[in-house]
Amino acid sequence: MSSHDPVLTAALIAARCEPQINGLTRQIVAEQRSSIPDAAALPSSMLDVEMASTVRHGLRLFLRFVQGKVPSDRDMRLFRERAAQRMAEGVPLATMLGAYLIAYRAMWRALCAVTLPGEEHGLSRLGEMIFLTLEQTTTAVSEAYLQGTLRAERGEALRAVAGALLAGQEADDVAARHGVSLEPGYRVLALVLPSSEHPVAVRRRLHAAQAALDRFAGQAVLTWFGPEGGHALLPLRLSFPAPQLARHLADGGIPIHVGVSVAERRAGIPAAARQSTRIAEIARTSGRPQSLYELRDVLLDFHLSAPGASGAELSGLLDVLDAVHIETLEAYYATDFDRRATARALNVHPNTVDNRLTRISTLLAADLRTARGIMLIGTALTARRLASRG
Repeated sequence: MSSHDPVLTAALIAARCEPQINGLTRQIVAEQRSSIPDAAALPSSMLDVEMASTVRHGLRLFLRFVQGKVPSDRDMRLFRERAAQRMAEGVPLATMLGAYLIAYRAMWRALCAVTLPGEEHGLSRLGEMIFLTLEQTTTAVSEAYLQGTLRAERGEALRAVAGALLAGQEADDVAARHGVSLEPGYRVLALVLPSSEHPVAVRRRLHAAQAALDRFAGQAVLTWFGPEGGHALLPLRLSFPAPQLARHLADGGIPIHVGVSVAERRAGIPAAARQSTRIAEIARTSGRPQSLYELRDVLLDFHLSAPGASGAELSGLLDVLDAVHIETLEAYYATDFDRRATARALNVHPNTVDNRLTRISTLLAADLRTARGIMLIGTALTARRLASRG
């Protein structure tokens, strides 16, 4: 094959750029970041990891294309996924397409820099191939973005219906206007997220939760989400294997506390929403793993979190104890009353644990060697924990 063959020469030029991919990626990401409005407000995981992986994927895809490998639909999947994410995060389509143009422009400059005299015919071929891949990429990105926009519009309609139901309003007209069929009763799920998360991370997590709920139900689920979580309404006619839904959420990478309550009739949805929220909050503040919880799973804590006039008295029962005593009690109950395991957890001698437990029993006038003492002090410990974390 002649050295003047543009296909061969283009491949040779591209091969010289391969060792530069990582450095070129860093350069492109830095330029892309400066082109995104309010980039400083976005999480570093999006800017430094996702953008870099997308750029690197695009560069390698182009270099493989130059070597004769035509990009497949699977090759374009990452671009489509990123487009859907950016749409959900509120990044304008023009901004996103501009980021792709920055990448291809930088790729062209790198190709020009390694082109030797007499290889202009190969560079001309590379220019044509850049336009071809740019067309394919921007088409895939634009289509995915617009599809996401349509889904978002449908989501807003479902949100409007869910909001009316959760507020206890008459929702028939709203549902009819948006083409939503209402159910007689719903299982109300409250999704609680850590309040310290970045808003973009929260939106992503809730978007993933919506997708997991839709897959579980086999239909679009009515949801109303805010900055720290929200509610989902699952029709009661659907079977509800809670472990299966928990797996759906876990498989989607959604660490979240979910409280579950039942509204047999639509009028009961607001009360069920309040109860499910309280269940989820109790599960979170009491240190339980991120999963699904029903009332029976947190029954004692639920009762103690609002027990009436005795609540303050019960939670204040341990005020006479110091921090060391409280720490010892927490460890003693966490190890199921195993004094040696308690000692190991506290890194002290078992005799020290015995002395502390004796002192605690004396101060509280409740013997930890009796069933009554164990129940009273354990209940007070739980009430104190709920009061301090609430």
